[in-house]
Amino acid sequence: MNFRNKLFIISFIEGASVMATEIGGAKLLAPFFGSSLYVWSSILSITLGGLAFGYFLGGKFSQKENRQTLLCYILILAFAFLAIIPILTYFIPFVALHFSLIPAVIISSIIIIFPSMSLMGTTSPLLVSLLTQHSTDSGFYSGKIYAISTVGGIISTFACGFYLIPTVGITNTLLLFALLLLLVSLLLLKKKTYKSLVSILVIIIEVTGYSFKNSSNKNGTIYKEEGMLGTLEIRDEKNSDSVIVRRLYINNIVQTEMNFKTKHTTSAYISILESNLSLFHFKNALVLGLGGGLAANTLAEHSINVTGIEFDERVINCAKEYFNLIKSINTICSDARFYLNNCKTKYDLIFFDLYKSEEQPSHVITMESLKSIKNNLSDSAVIIINTHGYLNGNIGRGTQCLLSTLKASGFNIKICTNTNDENYRNILVIASIKKLNTNLNFEIPYTINKPEIVNTDNKPILEKLNAEANQAWRTNYLRNYILTH
Repeated sequence: MNFRNKLFIISFIEGASVMATEIGGAKLLAPFFGSSLYVWSSILSITLGGLAFGYFLGGKFSQKENRQTLLCYILILAFAFLAIIPILTYFIPFVALHFSLIPAVIISSIIIIFPSMSLMGTTSPLLVSLLTQHSTDSGFYSGKIYAISTVGGIISTFACGFYLIPTVGITNTLLLFALLLLLVSLLLLKKKTYKSLVSILVIIIEVTGYSFKNSSNKNGTIYKEEGMLGTLEIRDEKNSDSVIVRRLYINNIVQTEMNFKTKHTTSAYISILESNLSLFHFKNALVLGLGGGLAANTLAEHSINVTGIEFDERVINCAKEYFNLIKSINTICSDARFYLNNCKTKYDLIFFDLYKSEEQPSHVITMESLKSIKNNLSDSAVIIINTHGYLNGNIGRGTQCLLSTLKASGFNIKICTNTNDENYRNILVIASIKKLNTNLNFEIPYTINKPEIVNTDNKPILEKLNAEANQAWRTNYLRNYILTH
């Protein structure tokens, strides 16, 4: 293989590794910060910042005489930093607890993404300088290098999203691309440095292997699988009262909790839901966000025909196998709003239990969506939305927006919750087309402070308004789950 083709291969692998690092890094940060627009914007900014810094350094290094040797060592360093990314995530919970959301994401992204990105960014100017023999060649080879690198990134994005991460997991995917960087560095390596390189390789593999082994064998884990939507895990764990609780985790965030002995939920909001069922006469119910299926089970146990919608097929399978999902419940794998837009069935109850980590999917709770949902409701039907426990002040702006959006969509509203402690509660928003004349269990008074603030398709502001509540929720979650398990 001639020297020029070796450099083209390096460019391809570098581009592929950049995208693998970005996707893998975002997935590793998701358990601590979620996957909201703010998180992705921060990660993208740090990725671009790292590459920009690398391009600058690469331009400086391209003027040196030992460019080939320098490129070789940069690739080895990139391999090292990429290989230890899973280890660096152990520092993230402490960052998350001491900073607000955006600074915490930025600092965490700098810790796990910036070094690798900077090193990989450095390679492109060096590759161009090694290929360029005459000044007239610079444009031609610059275009070729960046084109090859971009193609590598495109292929890597598809490979990571559709195959590698779902099949081998985030950690192994990052290790794979780290090893590819190491292998292409061998194309430039001089024989006398082999011994030291092997020593470095052994140390990194041992450290990452030990780390991965420890992280993959948490006590109580009975099921774990990677997928396009993240890591799904089921654990049997003892709570503070030494009661075994089976938990469904998605990206290390609890989605469902079930008392292992009784097979019933330990979530207070579902108990509130159940306490009010006798006040209505539901026949057909739709659950948006099936999760482990305990809300659906609760409804089915009261002789209600239930359909559960879940975006991730793996979650449906786990609900059936590990959470005793009642066989009569009809399950459909679909996006909630897509299903509603195409559904002709009339329901007496639509229960929204939609969460992406701590985030509610804004597109399902817009004024346009809620108005359209009326087509799926019988005359006396209600919709119930499980949301954050914060109601007032800046931290309650998201809930206030939800209430005003429901009002603007033509719904009458009542809210229920089981405690005054906003940090440790959920609110159930009960909305109906016809006014509810009965008092509900756990009902509390409320005031809509700014009825003009409405979540719409054109201006989806719910996520932004919920930012402070999301951060407070996640801080409490980190203290009570991540750092104690």
